Amino acid sequence: MHRRRWEKLSEESGKSRFVKAMNPELDRKIGELRIPFLCLIEGPNDSGKSVLAQQYVYGALRCGCRTLFITTESGVRGLLKSMEEISLSVKEYYLKGVLQIYELHVKDLEWDELLSSRFLELILNTIKLREYFDLYVIDSLTYLVTHAKEEDILNFFTEARNIIEEKDKSMIVTVHPYAFSEEMLVRMRSISDVHFILQVKEIGDRIVKILQVPKLKGAVKQTSITLSFDVDPAFGIKVLPFSRAKA
Repeated sequence: MHRRRWEKLSEESGKSRFVKAMNPELDRKIGELRIPFLCLIEGPNDSGKSVLAQQYVYGALRCGCRTLFITTESGVRGLLKSMEEISLSVKEYYLKGVLQIYELHVKDLEWDELLSSRFLELILNTIKLREYFDLYVIDSLTYLVTHAKEEDILNFFTEARNIIEEKDKSMIVTVHPYAFSEEMLVRMRSISDVHFILQVKEIGDRIVKILQVPKLKGAVKQTSITLSFDVDPAFGIKVLPFSRAKA
């Protein structure tokens, strides 16, 4: 029943074989993400990881992709509100069921290896049982992996890679790099099709967010892209002129 409903919704929305951010400046500089893909977004606190993921969720929905958003950072209302505040309104998609949001309340738990392993397994099973979605977003994976064994983390990304290839799905995962060893980060980056690195830099008297794109599968644009941006409530992500970022 649910599967037929989702197939009908997909036909009506005309799903594309690519995802755009639906932000003219980002799409011009980065280009589209070719489906299927595994996208890793990494960066420190307040670097814009969630906003960037939300921008691509908005674009994916506009491109006809049914999306499951798993959040450890916010609740359903908070996520919908925060997206609305930066002109990325997805409430209509949520009400239609094309976007579903699952909350994972993880901040007050006493984490250990076993609990981390079970949560990683829970996310994978949730994705496998909801194969009618086209895009899966996990924001953020950090709480779940801080105390996890490296073999469990690697298994998670390997399983995610298998789902993407076998089921023709796409996935966006945001992480804080401090939660992983350098060796694990290298392996995660190699498994990913798209890799975004975010940084926060102080330039003069202002704080600027820097986005690097060292890896982009099937890229029409050149790789090793670097750009700076702010988050404008009226516009969402606003790419800054590079000369201005250097000033």
